[in-house]
Amino acid sequence: MRIALFSWESIHSVYVGGIAVHVSELACALERKGHEVHVFTRMGRPDHPLYERIYGVHYHRCPFDSHPDFLEEINNMCRSFVHNFFQTEDYIGPFDVIHAHDWLTVNAMAWIKESRKRRTIFTIHSTEYGRCGNNFYGGSSEKIRHLEWYGTYCADHVVSVSKALKSEIMWMYSTPEGKVDAIYNGVNSHDYNGWIDPAAVKRMYNIGPMDPMVLFAGRMVYQKGPDLLANAIPYILKYFDNAKFVFAGDGGMRRTVEEQVHRLGVSHATRFLGHQNGWRLKDLFKATDCVCVPSRNEPFGIVILEAWSAGKPVVASSKGGPAEIVWHDVNGLKIYDNPESIAWGIGTLFSDFDYSRWMGRNGRVAVETVFSWDVIAEEILSVYAN
Repeated sequence: MRIALFSWESIHSVYVGGIAVHVSELACALERKGHEVHVFTRMGRPDHPLYERIYGVHYHRCPFDSHPDFLEEINNMCRSFVHNFFQTEDYIGPFDVIHAHDWLTVNAMAWIKESRKRRTIFTIHSTEYGRCGNNFYGGSSEKIRHLEWYGTYCADHVVSVSKALKSEIMWMYSTPEGKVDAIYNGVNSHDYNGWIDPAAVKRMYNIGPMDPMVLFAGRMVYQKGPDLLANAIPYILKYFDNAKFVFAGDGGMRRTVEEQVHRLGVSHATRFLGHQNGWRLKDLFKATDCVCVPSRNEPFGIVILEAWSAGKPVVASSKGGPAEIVWHDVNGLKIYDNPESIAWGIGTLFSDFDYSRWMGRNGRVAVETVFSWDVIAEEILSVYAN
């Protein structure tokens, strides 16, 4: 099968967040199963070639003009995707499946389907409603919601990354249930193999070797709830006065949360590292005692799989995907999206580190058996074939 994946980010071009990992790992898993996979994505660094084959996957980095209006810039990106897709298809022959990821690639998918009648799959990783913290805003946000609806309408089939997100899509966009499949994200747990000295990693960030550590890894935006974790810190410090809270991520709320911890008088217990990836982020997962996912809306939560890959327990919001994949008291704790509940979850883990490590080991078993990319790729292939 010849497969085209459209994504505005990938590990090998522009790396923003979870979609980059999803698309890159899915592409590799599909290639391992004997399929010809092409990823159409943005240009990364200026020294990146326009075309490159990486781990057997064909990467097409598509240049386009920037624009002060982000939505218009995304339209320019989609036009570039379509142009490069047509050139590729005219040279090597027709594709069997076009698989677009999130609203940013909807127009590329729709224009190709209208012109060449290819089979189209549309994966929604999160909705604009969810990214806005379960709010309906006007302006650009309303236009993005329309693109999400248009994607669900045009695609032959829709994939959501959790059952909760599937319900959200059906509710908001009147998508028939039979048109949507919930297929979870995966993770390459072997990327987290290997021993590190947790004390040495903590020392890099001026954290004591015996200081209990909490990691927040993700975008610093309202949806992800970093402010909720910040408000929980005073409660935790009452009982664990040497605890440290590491925020690895960037976004519109970063400055607000930094000011918030100063007002609360707990800035000494926090570390704001900005966007992290690669070995630095993996070492943080390995060094921490728990990973906190305090989201107001979480369509899936790849960070949970990353935590489990490092053998760490999670304290995760019961809003959305985490409610489906976290086994309470087995591989983590489910909490509500409020500071008191978050503090309870973290304090519970800190009160029994042996039990916490046991939950982390259970998480590692889960990612090795249920959330491997080879398993996920088989489920995606069944959607392609139907």
